Amino acid sequence: MTTAVERGKRDNQEIPGPSRGGPAYQVSRPWTLQRAQIWSFAVLLVVAFAWSIDRVGLSFSGIAEIIEGWPATWNLLQRMVPPFIPSEDLDVVISAAFDTFFMAFAGTALGLVLGIPLGLLSARNVMPWASVRAVARAAIVFSRAIPALVFAIFFVRIYGIGVLPGVISIGIHSIGMIGKLVADAAEDVDPGPREGVASTGAGPMQDLFSGVWSQMVPTVITISLYRLELDFRSAPILGWVGAGGIGVLLRAYQGSLRYQEMLGVTLLIVLLVIVLEALSALTRHALLGTTERHPNKAKDTKSKRLTSGLTSPGTKIADWIISRSSQKPTLGTHLPETRLTPPWTTERLKVNAVGFMFSVLLMLSLIIPDIGASEVITGSEKIPEMIRRVTPNDWSWFTDRIVHDMIDTLGIGMAATGLALLFAIPFSFLAASNTAPGRAVYLCSRSFMLLVRCAPELVVAVIFVAAIGPGPRAGTLALAIALFGFITKLFADAIEEARQGIRDGVASTGSSRFQESTTAVLPQVITSKISNSMYLLDVGIRNSAIVGIVGGGGIGFLVINASRQLEWETLGGIIFCIFVVVYVIELISTWVRRKIT
Repeated sequence: MTTAVERGKRDNQEIPGPSRGGPAYQVSRPWTLQRAQIWSFAVLLVVAFAWSIDRVGLSFSGIAEIIEGWPATWNLLQRMVPPFIPSEDLDVVISAAFDTFFMAFAGTALGLVLGIPLGLLSARNVMPWASVRAVARAAIVFSRAIPALVFAIFFVRIYGIGVLPGVISIGIHSIGMIGKLVADAAEDVDPGPREGVASTGAGPMQDLFSGVWSQMVPTVITISLYRLELDFRSAPILGWVGAGGIGVLLRAYQGSLRYQEMLGVTLLIVLLVIVLEALSALTRHALLGTTERHPNKAKDTKSKRLTSGLTSPGTKIADWIISRSSQKPTLGTHLPETRLTPPWTTERLKVNAVGFMFSVLLMLSLIIPDIGASEVITGSEKIPEMIRRVTPNDWSWFTDRIVHDMIDTLGIGMAATGLALLFAIPFSFLAASNTAPGRAVYLCSRSFMLLVRCAPELVVAVIFVAAIGPGPRAGTLALAIALFGFITKLFADAIEEARQGIRDGVASTGSSRFQESTTAVLPQVITSKISNSMYLLDVGIRNSAIVGIVGGGGIGFLVINASRQLEWETLGGIIFCIFVVVYVIELISTWVRRKIT
């Protein structure tokens, strides 16, 4: 008797379904409108990447010029080693490092104070009035679209050189990320507790605090600590335009061509970032209970714990400390039946100790950097006048040079994003604990990734400008390195979250490690990789406006030049152009993420 499969092969027709008259088996996915849109957009991205590579001068001829100039680059690298910090500058460097930390801490606190209410006001299930939500979302988008360095240039002109402009710039720019994530967290809360609170006759504020905020606390803690890490990494850059901190020293060393000292201070920043990550991980453990990505692995051995998906050496240090302290006996947590208040257990003591520590740090961040209340009040009186100056009265500022440099900025961002993805996609498999060839490769990859991620992009841009000359080519390479460290971490973390069962099934067929990664892991994380890649493009376009300040091409040079020459309307017009370009890119990224999820 001829089977259905044989008849299908014989007649070269589709194989019918399991039931008579049922639908035919679909061998490949149908070409729906959504799939056609995604593939068309992918082709456009490839074309745009090719255009951007040619625009910034990284075509074959441009690469040949870089290779020809390698002797000059090697000479510069020799001048940078060995890195050191002069003994006569040690006190100044230490003081500037403390200023940088407290500037980042105070800026993050300001961002939380402003960003959390704006995030709640922009959430649909919290604020019923659409007009209020629109205003709150507009403020969040604006603060996220404009780089912190541009805010710093603006506030340095208002408050003068010092830490205060840096604090305000970090705080305003932090509103963007904090507000967006808080709004998403508020819209994702479980409606059940809110219904229970409402059934008791509670008012709107009681519903907000008891039904919404109580569910958001763990997420807000995570957002706050992660934002502090990001702000500390970006704080040294603000000193480049006079916003205080250790960036002022970096600018001075670069201006006097003291590259050994500049590299020494850069390595100090990297070390401080690792320490801050360890402290952040310890804080998360004290408040949320664990630093592990997978709580069910908490009892793994030490070797497994070092390769269980942690994001950085700083986090590994924290988990080692946690594992040592967890062996100590703790107080009992049994509550007497008549007890109406929670007892002072070890966990409660930890939480209160962390709260006290952050309160002390907040006070120190206002005292040590010498931020005077009179300075805040006096400078704030100039803000309305400054806003009036940077608001263009006409379109005379919109010159051909601005159009040319904005196109260069777009090219730098796209080329840097493409180059970063080109190297980050394969490297992320080496930096993931479940796909790395060995533990040594994993640890080396993670350490290299952290080193690249912590290096300030302006310092890297200065090195490339000095080595191969000013222009978009140097800015693209510097930004690509910074984006590589950022996106590799996201990719590696996504790979570590891939389900092991699918890999076991592929491995049981005798496949190689490479086949496991491409057929069992990659299909699970492809959606996450695409979403993160679009977010990286958003970040790349935004940061491409920064590298031009040190000669890396793009609109950054016109920004700093307009500030120095007091051309306020031109500065305001450039800020408007940056906002429009970044906002359009963000809308496109949001559209793509919705299509693939």
